[in-house]
Amino acid sequence: MTLHVSGALSITCFALLFAFAPRVLPQGKIEAPALLDPVEAEREARVLVAELLAQKPDENITNLGRLIIQQNRTSLSEIPLRLETITTATNWLSVYETVPVPVAKPTKAERLVVVHTHGRPNQYLLSEPGSPGTVPRILAGNQSMTPFAGSDFWVADLGFEFLFWPKQTLLRKEMKNNKFCNVLESVNPNPASQGYARVVSWITADKPHGPAHAEAYDASGKKLKAFDPKTIEKVEGVYQVHSVEMRNLRARSRTVMEFNSDTD
Repeated sequence: MTLHVSGALSITCFALLFAFAPRVLPQGKIEAPALLDPVEAEREARVLVAELLAQKPDENITNLGRLIIQQNRTSLSEIPLRLETITTATNWLSVYETVPVPVAKPTKAERLVVVHTHGRPNQYLLSEPGSPGTVPRILAGNQSMTPFAGSDFWVADLGFEFLFWPKQTLLRKEMKNNKFCNVLESVNPNPASQGYARVVSWITADKPHGPAHAEAYDASGKKLKAFDPKTIEKVEGVYQVHSVEMRNLRARSRTVMEFNSDTD
């Protein structure tokens, strides 16, 4: 995202985010933003999104880690997390499952299965394992804008739902966090009142592509969230991502998703 965090970074889901890492350009290299005309901006956006959605893992991977949730800069909680990536002949799955923690405010186990099928929208199955008679909820579209395990990561975030919106535009090309990126704007045609209306993401230009930063906005244009890869280190010449952060500006909270570096 031993933990398989080396190789190519994918934006298609967080399961691949920890399987791959972006290329970091040399310090001091600065390039001015490159603006595009509208026709070229839409064409390049279509190509970029198609490449992003075509990326998939080539093997099954299991990662162990945790969600670290901070609210109002004071309350801090940690939830153990297991992330399993499963490949099949026709699709691939990313399975996020938390472990209940017996604390003052006990947490319930949650299980999210994201089904990725080429050429089709993601399927999201959310459930509480261990509860008798539990039937997974099937979420689609704006329904996926609901928190996973009480964190700042929504179900939609874990499947990068914004890539399936019909309107995609490449705004410009510029440096972000020391990486040369394509700046992609994704617009939700039917935004929910409390959900995302627009997402702007900085995608590494080099293949395989990955996110260097992303921002989500509501229908009034107010920024709701910001996403960043956090812990990146170079091991034997390969950059590895160990944690990512989601900041919720509306709730004044943040969640770090991190994984161990030595999981088999």
